[in-house]
Amino acid sequence: MTLTGPKRARRVTQSDVAAMAGVSTAVVSAVISPKPGKTIRVGEEAEKRVRAAMEALGYAPNIVAQSLARGRRNIIGVFTYEAMFPSDRENFFYPFLLGIERGAMKLGQDLLLFTSSSLDTGPRSIFPSGTNRMGVADGAVLLGEEPDKSELKRLHDTGFPFVTIGRREAEGAEIDWVAADYASAVSDVVERCAALGHKKMLFLGGTEVREQHADREAGFRKSAAEGLTLAVERLEPAAIDTEKVSAWLGAGVTVFLTETFSHAVALERQIAATGGSVPGTASIVALAAPMLDPAGVERWTRISIPREEMGERAVRNLIARIGDPEHDIMRTTLPCGYVPGATLQAI
Repeated sequence: MTLTGPKRARRVTQSDVAAMAGVSTAVVSAVISPKPGKTIRVGEEAEKRVRAAMEALGYAPNIVAQSLARGRRNIIGVFTYEAMFPSDRENFFYPFLLGIERGAMKLGQDLLLFTSSSLDTGPRSIFPSGTNRMGVADGAVLLGEEPDKSELKRLHDTGFPFVTIGRREAEGAEIDWVAADYASAVSDVVERCAALGHKKMLFLGGTEVREQHADREAGFRKSAAEGLTLAVERLEPAAIDTEKVSAWLGAGVTVFLTETFSHAVALERQIAATGGSVPGTASIVALAAPMLDPAGVERWTRISIPREEMGERAVRNLIARIGDPEHDIMRTTLPCGYVPGATLQAI
């Protein structure tokens, strides 16, 4: 059964305002959307009548129509490859979103979250039905751990403005991105460890190497100096066991630099299983922030990632790209911080 009620009131138009004010619709339009160098001059009295009529009729300008007429909507999209929008402040991605929101507010932009792009057969897609649903926005900020490089290339080729949070390389595409300067941060950690007397260091990372992982390893490798022995092992946290730990310690490793926080936690657990302790037996520095903020995280020596700043800068760069599609490629790296803790000590 369909219930019927009073008909909705007809939307007040510029013609209604013009009729009440005794002016043309062109004059009403000029009052509502003044343009530099406009040819229609509106006198003070006429403008007062127009504004009085707008108030009396309850007229509200159609913001969407106005923005379309200007060629801009002042809406930027936010697309994520994973379901990462947080339910609590400890979520790893929460600071990115705070930064995006702050940047949008400063620049007078609205945010539009794209959530209907999931595929039943795989991860989220920018082109879930063959078209870019983000086209309703002026541009978009993209973030996530596992972007589809072919989609980034396709999006780039359409000319749609976007900026990724995190360094992203796609063959044949010059992509704007904002990233943390992991390489410099890791080099700094190596120097700090060396200053504490550590001469043999092991970098532990995962088997899947994305851009952010490669940057950390590059920073570690370029830090090789006289008297230092640096080695790299790539395995998943679950593969770290007492046999491997005993071999590393037996080879003289005194400090481990872990690519992820999960590696750090797994390593400490296995060191304890051999009868050792951190930092008594060996030191650990985590080269990442935890995905969620576990109890006791403050005791870890680690680097901090400027996530809020990255989100805000991504919005700023995106607006620059929207305003000037021919702008030089924008690739921004922001410095990481060093957070001293109880898991690194001198030897």
